[in-house]
Amino acid sequence: MDRELLHQSIMSLKGRISTGELTFNGCEEYVFHQLDKVKELEDGLVDINTVSSSLRLLLQAAEPQKREGLMG
Repeated sequence: MDRELLHQSIMSLKGRISTGELTFNGCEEYVFHQLDKVKELEDGLVDINTVSSSLRLLLQAAEPQKREGLMG
């Protein structure tokens, strides 16, 4: 995943959690901790080195298109 797409995915995840569209059954603290560790570089995009493998998995699991593909 390139930096711009990763950045968009992280911003989308934050928004979906904030609006209550997406919940993690009591694990929100852990997800927020993972999101808080993400840093941005001077260009405003995420520093890939600060995105944990756990957060990458959460991002993949939270993608609506992939979930629908798995369910359908």
